[in-house]
Amino acid sequence: MKKYLIIIIAIFTLNISQVKAQCCKPSAKTTTEKTFQGNEKIVKLKITGMTCTGCSNYISTALKAMDGVIDQSIEYPNDLATITYNADKTNPEVIIKVIEKAGYQAEIIKDKS
Repeated sequence: MKKYLIIIIAIFTLNISQVKAQCCKPSAKTTTEKTFQGNEKIVKLKITGMTCTGCSNYISTALKAMDGVIDQSIEYPNDLATITYNADKTNPEVIIKVIEKAGYQAEIIKDKS
């Protein structure tokens, strides 16, 4: 009886170690870096009409669906958006139209320098 118990424990231990080894291997498909070639630019927008973080998430989702938007950050309490985009594919006017279509107002923040 002890012999069978030891065999079962050994098999169980081997299976656990194989599972851990498989789950911890980095996958070639998982990457958080976005690599783009082309004309990257950043635009800062003042967004009005947001009343909660759900609003900022809604705008964020709309921007993620846009072709040419590389990265974006929407700050609800400050009503600010920082958007990195590929100027060969889109421009601030188109980005503003997408935000307005989502039900909010946006305007470009001019650099004070």
